[in-house]
Amino acid sequence: MKFLLFASLILVTACNPLTTSRIAPPPPPATYTLEQSQQLTQPADRWWRDFNDPRLNQLQEQMFAGNLDLQQALYRLEQLEALQRAKGASLWPSLNLNGAANRSGSVSAGGEATATNSSISLAAGYEVDLWNKLKDQTTAAEFRKRAGKSEIGTLLLSLSAQLTEQYFLAVEQRAQIDLLERQVSHTQNLLEMMTERYRGGLANASELYQAQRNLATLEVQVPGYQTQLTQAENTIALLLGKTPGAIAIKQQQLPELNNVIDIGLPADLLTRRPDVAASLLQLRTADLELAAALADRLPSLNLSATLGRSANQLASGNIDGTFWSLALGLFQPLFDGGRLKAVSEQQEAVRAEQLAATQLSLLTAIKEVETSLVSELNSAEKAVRLERQRIINQNFLRVTRENYLAGLTSSSDWLNSEIAQLVILSQQISNQRQWLSHRITLARALGGSWITEELENQRQTLNTQPTELK
Repeated sequence: MKFLLFASLILVTACNPLTTSRIAPPPPPATYTLEQSQQLTQPADRWWRDFNDPRLNQLQEQMFAGNLDLQQALYRLEQLEALQRAKGASLWPSLNLNGAANRSGSVSAGGEATATNSSISLAAGYEVDLWNKLKDQTTAAEFRKRAGKSEIGTLLLSLSAQLTEQYFLAVEQRAQIDLLERQVSHTQNLLEMMTERYRGGLANASELYQAQRNLATLEVQVPGYQTQLTQAENTIALLLGKTPGAIAIKQQQLPELNNVIDIGLPADLLTRRPDVAASLLQLRTADLELAAALADRLPSLNLSATLGRSANQLASGNIDGTFWSLALGLFQPLFDGGRLKAVSEQQEAVRAEQLAATQLSLLTAIKEVETSLVSELNSAEKAVRLERQRIINQNFLRVTRENYLAGLTSSSDWLNSEIAQLVILSQQISNQRQWLSHRITLARALGGSWITEELENQRQTLNTQPTELK
């Protein structure tokens, strides 16, 4: 007994000989490679509101409330929270109530005899956390839960970007269809004029056929835009948790962009990007799980106690009384075929993998910011050049029309300029939508503080649902 107490004292005061140092995450660079202009704008907390589109704002709220991927993620978070509570319970003693009763009969030389035995007891058990193994496992579960929250934040950010992207894609298709329909109407009028001039001998057959060809070229493009519009609307419906066909986008005007977003510093991504935060938390979790795996190879100390009362009714008389026991258990793995060592080596490899994943996550975040900003600036420059091209072609179109009506030239230059002008106007719409797409990607790359608030809002909504829906 004295030896056990002495050994226990040594174990309690000893240091873990297998401890490992905490691995440090990779530091971000001090600055981006890009230099921004001085006129910078801070984006709104919920960045899509900068587009000043009430319909888009409404769809965002509907999506957060109805998206099925988000609901699954919230339930996974509840699982992580339950796991964290289960791990935390190991730090506390366990207490069990045991009861037993039996009645038996036997035959002896003195005749038949019956006996009734009953007992009730309380049994307590407790594992002394010598090497902080249980604490590390509990803390690891806490970090895993926090990483789960950050992963939901990543999902929220991704969903908001997907919805905005699809919304403006649908608006673009509406704008392209409207442009084509107006151009078709205009070309039909030109064809009628060409037909009248042909009948009057003022135009030849090739001019009439070219006008007909232009009209057919325009009309054949409409179904393609209608298909893309339907695909975008159905994608939005799916994001909202609705059946295809339930959403219709009527907006035909894309918003203008005339500001430059302040991207801050690379270190800001550590707090604004939920995917980076989740990766850092997973790295901390891997640290703790490695420490717990190493501690599992060391001795463990268990305490147990039992207190109860028993009653025995015998033919010779009754016997009852209180019984108790105290026990100290010491467990030390001696040979397990290398299983525990293999587990700790596996956790060490998991930690090394997570370190590489964290570094990749940070570098990816920085790359997305820089690429999105460059793409947005290039779209802005392309918009300027397209507008200059439109003005030049508009002037050429006016001259060729006047020359044709004055009989100075054929209709070929005029009709070709009509098609060229349509192509430029269509490119302007596409470039504007692409510019918006780069802004969406940039907003997604920068993250935001609104994610935490929205996560709590959706969790409260989930908790207030009827039981049969949860």
